[in-house]
Amino acid sequence: MRLLKALLVGASVIVTISAASGASITNGEADALTLVVTEKGERSEVVLAVGQTQSICPSGCFVTLPNGDRVVLSGGESVSISNGRAIIE
Repeated sequence: MRLLKALLVGASVIVTISAASGASITNGEADALTLVVTEKGERSEVVLAVGQTQSICPSGCFVTLPNGDRVVLSGGESVSISNGRAIIE
């Protein structure tokens, strides 16, 4: 019984750590991108070089793409930006 409790606690810690790391966003475009990230009411700009991947939004956010599209992220997604669109996995 103790082993089962220890495994369950360990598994919940791993899930919490994974979600806390944020969404992973990758620039699949031929040029650098500037994204506007709004998290907890605060706006910031995130610049991604060609092919760069960055972790953002550990607790959820809105991301405005260069074409004006807005994407809602909860914090655990893998996002690739290609042809001006966000592909969320």
